Amino acid sequence: MSKSDSLSPEMIKILKIFGLGSILFVLILSFFNEKRANNSGKEDSILSITDAERIYFKNVRGLYYDIEGREDAKMTVYRYGKRLTEAASPLINLAILINRVKDEAYIYVEPSWDTSHFKLRVTHEKVVNTFDFESGDKLTHFEFVNKIYPFLNENVYFEVLKDDKWIPILENEKEIDALKIPISDFYRLINNPK
Repeated sequence: MSKSDSLSPEMIKILKIFGLGSILFVLILSFFNEKRANNSGKEDSILSITDAERIYFKNVRGLYYDIEGREDAKMTVYRYGKRLTEAASPLINLAILINRVKDEAYIYVEPSWDTSHFKLRVTHEKVVNTFDFESGDKLTHFEFVNKIYPFLNENVYFEVLKDDKWIPILENEKEIDALKIPISDFYRLINNPK
């Protein structure tokens, strides 16, 4: 080994300072890093569910639902077993869909009449709220359910606009429970504390 191949004492001192400085810099930055990387390959969603929530729903709450397997979409559809399917007035029912591939749950509004758009009017203590429903993606259905859910626990009067006339809807406790129970089960499924 020649003399030119060895490191001078000054170079060794510089390398030691640089090496220790780099290690110290990384350690200091690691203490202030609050955001953690998501390396799961999945995007966080407000509709995502965990295995524990899915198992609870399937084994405990799922007993109260009619279940339809949709293998083509890799989803399971749950419809509340005590929902009304035949009535003289219009009905609104809900379906909970569990997507096994994405580990997500969706709530789907199913009106009893053939429509993809309707208006729901809610009268509470002389205050009238009108909600438009336009069938769309999973978030459209979720947002509509979020808007009407607080009124299901109140003493309110519901009407739906059908053929340019306001028709009473959700007139008895059974019809209201057919909405309220699936919504509360859905909130528990997606771990939403409403």
